Amino acid sequence: MADFSELFRTTEEQITAIDAVVTNGQIPAWLQGSFIRLGPGIFDFDDFVMNHWFDGYAVVYKFDISNGKVKFCKRFLQSDAYKKAMATGRPVFTEYGTKAYNDPEKNLFSRIVSTLIPDLTDNDAINLFTYEDALYAATETYNIRRIDINNLETCEKVDLNKLVGIHLSSPHSYQDKDGNCYTIGTSFTTGGKYHVVKLPPAGSGKAEDGIRKASILTDIPSSWSSGVSYYHSFGMSEKYIVFIEQPLILNLVKLLSIQVKGRSLRECMDWHPEECNRFIVVDKKTGKIVPLKYRSKKPFFVFHHINTYEEDDQLVVDVIAMDSPDIVDQLFLEKLRNSDYHPKDMAIGRRFILPLPSQNGNMVNNHNLVTLDSEVTAEKTGKIIHLTPRDLSSQPGYELPVINKQYFGKKYRYYYSVGMYDPGEFRNSVLKVDAETGETKTWKENEYTYPGEPQFVSRPGAVDEDDGVLLTAVTDVRKEHPDFLLVLNAEDLTEIARAEVNVHIPNVLHGIFVSQHQ
Repeated sequence: MADFSELFRTTEEQITAIDAVVTNGQIPAWLQGSFIRLGPGIFDFDDFVMNHWFDGYAVVYKFDISNGKVKFCKRFLQSDAYKKAMATGRPVFTEYGTKAYNDPEKNLFSRIVSTLIPDLTDNDAINLFTYEDALYAATETYNIRRIDINNLETCEKVDLNKLVGIHLSSPHSYQDKDGNCYTIGTSFTTGGKYHVVKLPPAGSGKAEDGIRKASILTDIPSSWSSGVSYYHSFGMSEKYIVFIEQPLILNLVKLLSIQVKGRSLRECMDWHPEECNRFIVVDKKTGKIVPLKYRSKKPFFVFHHINTYEEDDQLVVDVIAMDSPDIVDQLFLEKLRNSDYHPKDMAIGRRFILPLPSQNGNMVNNHNLVTLDSEVTAEKTGKIIHLTPRDLSSQPGYELPVINKQYFGKKYRYYYSVGMYDPGEFRNSVLKVDAETGETKTWKENEYTYPGEPQFVSRPGAVDEDDGVLLTAVTDVRKEHPDFLLVLNAEDLTEIARAEVNVHIPNVLHGIFVSQHQ
């Protein structure tokens, strides 16, 4: 097994765009746009190191692709958290696995106020999304930050707490065919509730106009009086939003005292495997919660939804699931920098199917209500519908799923993912999973090259779901070998071309492809 500690080093900026060298083929002429990625990039200070991979201060990079040529640049996100950490050599906002230290710029009164309702980080190092004319970076708090897509400069901060009263937020936002953008948020001060947040189309085409119209579509009460579920994403079909409340519980008392007690966010979480996951289904049009109680038969942990769609009065919910949140503690930086990564519960695609209320007349107790898939069950016992999924592939060991976005919220067949440094057959691989048959296809070069989350780009005029390319950024941990952008045929994962750069491509989280015609 190769030493992969190089994946977790602090990176450098490359503000002036450089030309990549296209080798092993040609970039398709129709592929025109920007492949932009975001994630943790700065971990080390003079005498201090961040604790967790998620804690690194954000770096954003992009490959501009035009007329078969590729340019590359990267910049640090100029968040308040980053600026203060650079000035003090310590984080002054609480991060995922690293506690906050005193901000020397705050007076005593300000420090007292922030212990009542703590200031949350704006280190937006997790995900990117577009809304109207803007590109935004997001993390799991109420702060999002606009990025100039042309030069990656950091622009204004948007405070969702001031707009809609949330403190935590899913870094994943989704847009429907009508231009409405949705996310999920949580407030510390509303007694344990989750809020479905809706951003309508701006009308003017200006993101700042639409953001001012943000509103709460509906509230979902927590199952626990003094805690809320940790969540990272949610599902959305054409008609419904699906929120999975999982038994990794954020203790609200610990959260509110996070700065007084000197805790990280991870230290406010507790895993309760005696609990099972609760699926809450919300009608997007009315905001009403579907009055059926769905529960998984066994507990599981989820970061990412793959896709959600409706078929024959049933709701298919596909996720990347693990039997526990052990992955969270596997990502502490000390372990990763020692190439010590041994998750006890590997991630795999799983399909749940939820019967919808139109089936009410046929919901007989102790009978499988699923008709779409003989390997998936939903059985009603009293007032609860108990869900048992099936695995979508024969082997686990992959994460960061993506699909053809034209099939988002609709019936689909394929998803793409990466094995990264997970042990098992998908290590160092990009993979394609057929959700109907379980068949997998992979691309892998060697044990030293680590591809990141791919993005699917559909070929203009495509009819087939997998007619397009996959873009993924590959980091080679050998110092004498270049990192590169990889372009794969999405049908069979054969290599079309690569674009090599002589600077470091950091191992980050999520990304987006923005077409020149978008």
